[in-house]
Parts: sequence; C-alpha cells; structure tokens
Amino acid sequence: MGKSPGKKRGPKPAETELNSWPVVEAQERFAELLDAAANRGPQTIVDHNRSFRLTLTRSRRSPKAKELLLSGGRVGAAGKADKQ
Repeated sequence: MGKSPGKKRGPKPAETELNSWPVVEAQERFAELLDAAANRGPQTIVDHNRSFRLTLTRSRRSPKAKELLLSGGRVGAAGKADKQ
C-alpha cells in the first residue's frame, strides 16, 4: 500500500515552523518578519485561535515603506515637528 497518486500534501513541518510566528515574536522581530516574507514567501502570524498571513507585494521600490511599517506609521514625524 503506497501513497495515493495525485494527492497533494501540505508543507513539511520544518517549512511550516519557519513561516509561522507567534504574534508576540512577530511584534518583537518585525523587521525580520518583513525580510522573511520578502525572501521565503508568505508568513503566518498566529494569535490564539486566529492566524494571519503576511504576503509581500512589490509594486515599486520605496525606501520609506519599511520605515513606515517599523515606526508604526510615523515616518518623518520628528522632522515635521521640528519644522513647525
């Protein structure tokens, strides 16, 4: 009795672990999470009974995008306050 032909299998456990992040770890290592999504594909963030998939979509290169995400949406906020 061999494997059923044509039956698709899910990812191997090691692959799943590499792409799965507990929410607290995702918050603490956000820059690494973004890099993992860019280099290894979609990442899953798990929080109790919910899971969220982070997928990177590149439309064009924007050096401020990563800064925006890492700062919680406050890119250049200090600079604007100084100019007033």
